[in-house]
Amino acid sequence: MRVRAILFAALIFAAPAFADDQATALKRGFQLLDAWRVDEARSIAESLWARSPEDGSVLALIAEVKLHMSDYEGAASFYEKARDAGAPEVLTRNASLALAARAATQGYAETVTERFVIRYSIGKDEILVPYAEETLEKALASLSDLLGWKPSGRIVVELYPSASTLADVSTLTREEIKNSGTIALCKWNRLMVTTPRAVVFGYHWRDTLAHELAHLVIGGASKNTVPIWLHEGIAKFVETSWRGAPGLGLPIESQRSLADAAKKGKLIPFARMHPSMAKLKNQEETSLAFAEVFTFVEYLVELKGWESMRGVLAKMAEGESDAQAIEHVFGVPLTTLSDQWMASLKNRKIKVEGVEQGADRKVVIKDKSDAPDDALHGVSKEGRRYARAADLLFSRGRSKAAQVELEKAVKASSAPLLEAKLAVVALANGDLVAAERAARGALAGNNDLAGPHVTLAEILIRGKNPAAAIEPLQGALAVNPFDPRIHELLLRAGKDDPTISTRAKAAIRVLQAPKKTAPALGTGGIVIVEGLPFSRVFVDDVATGLVTPTAELELSPGKHKLRLVPPIGPAIERDVVVDANKGPAPQRLAPDMRGS
Repeated sequence: MRVRAILFAALIFAAPAFADDQATALKRGFQLLDAWRVDEARSIAESLWARSPEDGSVLALIAEVKLHMSDYEGAASFYEKARDAGAPEVLTRNASLALAARAATQGYAETVTERFVIRYSIGKDEILVPYAEETLEKALASLSDLLGWKPSGRIVVELYPSASTLADVSTLTREEIKNSGTIALCKWNRLMVTTPRAVVFGYHWRDTLAHELAHLVIGGASKNTVPIWLHEGIAKFVETSWRGAPGLGLPIESQRSLADAAKKGKLIPFARMHPSMAKLKNQEETSLAFAEVFTFVEYLVELKGWESMRGVLAKMAEGESDAQAIEHVFGVPLTTLSDQWMASLKNRKIKVEGVEQGADRKVVIKDKSDAPDDALHGVSKEGRRYARAADLLFSRGRSKAAQVELEKAVKASSAPLLEAKLAVVALANGDLVAAERAARGALAGNNDLAGPHVTLAEILIRGKNPAAAIEPLQGALAVNPFDPRIHELLLRAGKDDPTISTRAKAAIRVLQAPKKTAPALGTGGIVIVEGLPFSRVFVDDVATGLVTPTAELELSPGKHKLRLVPPIGPAIERDVVVDANKGPAPQRLAPDMRGS
């Protein structure tokens, strides 16, 4: 539910408790949240909180800011306080979202960088963090240049252990996620991304991170006025800019399918893509819709460059509709541009350089994230028959005969997974030429398979070319980094690169470590942490998931190290002493956090 439609009517009734300037500020705070300008809204909330800390509408604004900073415990607490203080119901409409997200992300670890807060479930997903940071930093730099805006505060990124968690923390159902293949969202000022271990064979999770970050930048640049078709078109087109040029994210087979649909008059109208691509009936429709909006943005950029796209976003931020902004910038009505674009599709050249050769692989979501992948998922019955025969031969020590059977399988059913299997067996036989041919053939058919990337890397290392192995290993990392062989081979191929070596060693430690649980902070003392408003709170280096002013937090009595990380700037640490709880009132921790 958008705030613009009914929220401000509710604020009229809340306003009499305020002076005119305070009522205006309160309204402005909610408007800014609706416009994805959370940094500006946070400043207003801080000011109002200092003046009217007991007012229900102010408490509701604090709760909304906390929700948008992923402090779900604090948001739920402040929504409740707001209701008790008489806030209109519409101002606490997101309380159920806060409660659901609190339950789903309880005990998450946090890594804070200069520009991001990366939250993840404790365990294997820690492997993703350094690569996520690298991707996000590069993406933010390129996206801000292309689109002309970036937030000033840290951006929250959440890595979910399963697609069902994504359903729990969003408005999508599990069925919609499964049917559409949606594995990530950008909403409530955070990037919400499913771990690649929850998808059969993984997926291009690093490009997906960049894609969702693009949504956040588009929303902020336009004040959340861009319709979904244009939102997705821009995000899809720029998602590869973190690793190269924009416009490389549409596989060759997807381009061919789009051309075929255009010739047959079977394109999906932009209006059907509202309110979300995830609402389309199946993955085939979703893939076609993405191809359409991708090529429409491509068409616009080819007409007038990125300055024109920045101009469209700026005009929409000023209040123009998508049709008005596009006509203002391009001098041609949107309907005319759309007709010209559709006509161009019939003769559009397939882009090959820097683009994946294969087709979009259907996203198959696992019931359990760590369930082993079916190595022949989607292979024909005939191909499976040859593969089973090869497995039997290989298990009996007849590896060369197994290779022959797999070569027959590839001829009978040229599936990338069969070529990947052939590459592994040929490598085991020491047939590096056949192994490399098969591995490259598998990747030509489907580049987003980690297995053949790993096999190719091992072939190159055995062939005394370790430097060349880095590229396929990076390809494997970008799809499914949970295979230990990736990191073992990186140690060999990148032994002279300290960054590669450090990350590989850390990943191996994580994969070998016993299952962890969230560290306990003790019991016996109840505190509320204040000071440095809207700072993330860490106690003894453990993420609490809270931002100041916090909800009640239970700690063991005694000395603790308190670290507050403000939305902008460096963290500040102080030692604090927690008293044993002796009554209903919590202890307030408000140490002087000025300076370093």
